[in-house]
Amino acid sequence: MFRKQKSPDSAETTEAPAPEVDAAQAAKGRPTPTRRESEEARKARLTGKVSTGNVKADKRVQRQRDFAASTERQHGGPVKQFARDYTDKRFRVAEFFIPFAVLLFVLAGINNKSTQLASIFLWALMLVAIIADSIFLVLGVKKNAAARFPDQELGRIGIYSLMRSLQFRKWRLPKPRLKRGASF
Repeated sequence: MFRKQKSPDSAETTEAPAPEVDAAQAAKGRPTPTRRESEEARKARLTGKVSTGNVKADKRVQRQRDFAASTERQHGGPVKQFARDYTDKRFRVAEFFIPFAVLLFVLAGINNKSTQLASIFLWALMLVAIIADSIFLVLGVKKNAAARFPDQELGRIGIYSLMRSLQFRKWRLPKPRLKRGASF
């Protein structure tokens, strides 16, 4: 309908038409992969395994692999492992800061002078206890790490163990290996 009209003279001299080849296929010699095929090929290159078809399971495995790799970069090495064990082996005052602070805010909200005064006193007592425990923690971990790893760079191992002690034990990452009171 929209083709060019052929002249009656050229109607007899036509040849058989050549098979149509896509321009992209002609240049590289193969068809362009579908989006799904190219994504699976990319994932296979990154992870080293081919997709099993279960996308959710594959994503979960990849997430766990990524988490393990990032955790190893952040928390790897024997010195940091020692600091984690040193911090986790006993109770730390700082890990109870948040529940104790909530309790003190409730006490301070009661409209009674004696409970408000008690909350201020307990707040100061808690801060002094956290500071003292943190100083002992940092000095102890530095001293014991220097004795155990004399040839290694300790870096900021005291700050690392202090930050770990400020978290709830249940939420610490990597998870504590030792029970409280256990020796390492």
